[in-house]
Amino acid sequence: TQKNYTSAYRHFEQWCSAERILVHRDTHVPEPILCAYAAAMSGVCAGGTARSRLAALRFWHDRRGLPWKGSPRMQRILKAVHQAAPTSTHREERPPVTEAMLDEALEHLDPHRPFDVCVAAAMLTMFWCQLRMGEVLSLTRTYDFDALPSVKCLRLRRDAGGERDRVTSALWLPRTKVERNGVWIWIAKHYNDPSYALADHIRTSRLAPDDPLRLNEIWSAAGMQRVTGHSFRIGGTTALLRAGVDPEVVKMAGRWKSDSFLRYWRALDVIISAHM
Repeated sequence: TQKNYTSAYRHFEQWCSAERILVHRDTHVPEPILCAYAAAMSGVCAGGTARSRLAALRFWHDRRGLPWKGSPRMQRILKAVHQAAPTSTHREERPPVTEAMLDEALEHLDPHRPFDVCVAAAMLTMFWCQLRMGEVLSLTRTYDFDALPSVKCLRLRRDAGGERDRVTSALWLPRTKVERNGVWIWIAKHYNDPSYALADHIRTSRLAPDDPLRLNEIWSAAGMQRVTGHSFRIGGTTALLRAGVDPEVVKMAGRWKSDSFLRYWRALDVIISAHM
């Protein structure tokens, strides 16, 4: 997100330079300029791209304590930009990870190989807890203990090796994209929830409390689609909805803060049937 926001702000500066508009970094961007910038993207890019660029500008204002002059007029312009987006800018929906893909992976991952046990634990946790990949996995070899969970952040229920009085497993995320002060994630009990996989990971890798907690290759060999990290979050949401879990419960469990949650529903025919 930070990289995208930096790129978006650079795009705004380039537009200002091309239009000979002078904007000082220590003052807010006036509403007419915001509207003109939004309108300039009409017929050029996707509506989502335009909204992301304006969101980056708003983030830049917030970081500097500057007032944001976004207005209803700007929102109407963004809606028009979305409607005027060229066909070439429409991306295919990201495919979700499915329960069949989880089963295929678990069948081929080696339960005696610490790396594979780690992969299984991460896969099941991201899927069933509707997590963003960056909330549990480090993007570099340097592990950020202030942002990512370690063993001591995990509370396993009693049947998975936890304390005798604990009936539900939970994972503490120290910092997320939205919850900057951290949030507890509750892990519901079912046939392949992450609790046992996490317990196996800790035992197999002999992890200490402060230790940090090859899928596309397997799925491609089985003729299944390749996916990106966000596909786990989308897949977990879809699986819970297909199972008949109330959409509001899914939304709360997945920490969806807005109706963007609706954009990631897949297999709508099955979901609707499950809730009729």
